[in-house]
Amino acid sequence: MVLGALGSSPAHAQNASAEALFVEGGRLMADGKLAQACEAFEASNRAEPRAGTLIRLGDCRKQGDQLASAWSAYKDALIRVKDDRKRKIATAKAAALEPRLSHLTISVSDDSRIEGLVIVYDGRSFDPVLWNRALPVDGGEHVIAARAPGHEDWQTTARVDVAHDQVTVEVPRLVEIRRTVSTSIPPVAEPDRRATPGDAGAPEAASSDSALTTRRKLAIGFAGASILSAVAGAALGSLAQAKLNDALMLCHERAAPCAQAGQANALIESGNARASEANVAFGVAIATVLGAGVLWFTGAPESEPAARIAIFPRFAQGSASLDVTGRF
Repeated sequence: MVLGALGSSPAHAQNASAEALFVEGGRLMADGKLAQACEAFEASNRAEPRAGTLIRLGDCRKQGDQLASAWSAYKDALIRVKDDRKRKIATAKAAALEPRLSHLTISVSDDSRIEGLVIVYDGRSFDPVLWNRALPVDGGEHVIAARAPGHEDWQTTARVDVAHDQVTVEVPRLVEIRRTVSTSIPPVAEPDRRATPGDAGAPEAASSDSALTTRRKLAIGFAGASILSAVAGAALGSLAQAKLNDALMLCHERAAPCAQAGQANALIESGNARASEANVAFGVAIATVLGAGVLWFTGAPESEPAARIAIFPRFAQGSASLDVTGRF
């Protein structure tokens, strides 16, 4: 009897939990505690998705002047509704709100679409498929930021009215960070004209050799490329993780059907692609920093014995490396 009771209890416990949260949401809403009420309705819907709960959530968001969130809740209710009466209610409420919605467009021109560009909207990655689209948003302040490897970050705040507002934010072309390498060559000492050729105090010819040889200049270039590749890898890795997190937010209940499974799968595929690109970028960073080290130590001035070395870059899918052979 005990095993039978335990085996049948989870479904009833989940329904009871959802119902308790639904009732609590109604009580908090009647007391004017809208923020807590909306949280209770959302928790109830996570425990057991129901059209009635989503309609009540929409009513709660509407009272709190979050018109876009309310409209979205009514639309979600239409996906799950089975009762004709509730379908008519959700349809009427969504249709009544739609003409009042405010919209925000994050505009990204072709000139601004630099490689590795990431747009962040209110702290979350903003998928490129949503760029240049007028999207319903709640009234208030919204923070839009942009970043890309090797460029300065950009950020602005858009203020949107509760209803009937149309706001467009233009993302500019990010300013490139210019890295300069300054080198100072010590002055060459003038030879002592009083010294004879055989004098031990005569300056050596090697003193006129520059320490910054061609190989060492190449080494500096390789080091800069390594830094840029590492930055790109970090940015791509962060973007990949953000897309996977967004997919999890869309379909966080594995046991329940997900109405946004298509969008979640698209985000997962995009995140995996960015992760592969990040691995390649990190591989290039490692290869170039190794090449920089080899070039620097073998690029001594001619007065010093230079090592004989051959460098062969090798690239494979998802990785990059350098083969180094020679005599030091």
